[in-house]
Amino acid sequence: MRGVDAEVLKDMLYYGPIRLVGFSDTPTLCRMILPERGDVYVKGGADILINGLKTDLRAEAQCPSCGNVTRFHVDNRQIEDLAPKDPTLHVVEFELGPGRLSIKCEATHIFDKKDCLTKWLSTYTGKPGLVISLPEYMDSLNKRLPTNVSPA
Repeated sequence: MRGVDAEVLKDMLYYGPIRLVGFSDTPTLCRMILPERGDVYVKGGADILINGLKTDLRAEAQCPSCGNVTRFHVDNRQIEDLAPKDPTLHVVEFELGPGRLSIKCEATHIFDKKDCLTKWLSTYTGKPGLVISLPEYMDSLNKRLPTNVSPA
């Protein structure tokens, strides 16, 4: 395919008219349950929220430290039914240009407890990331959505 990076294509899945980001064809710590599609694995916790900007979904994310599962829904671009109530997201973002965002998936996890995040950070040697609650990150993504799109 001309002009399209094969690695990028491998990480995408079309779901109806939308393109899901962070797709993994093998099970990962992050699973989305999509209406009429079922289970879809993504590479990082932020991928769930980014996809939640485009479609409602249910999600489960396994803590990389203790293995406990965080469950929630994204409905109308808002986090709902979060359990446990206060998980934390560690996300490493790279701005690719105006309105373009890239996430380092291997460093983007949802932690069910602060202690798990602290333990994981004690051995993490990658680029420092943002530590934020899931609802706060979802709000920040919503604020970054384009408000005015010019015709093609």
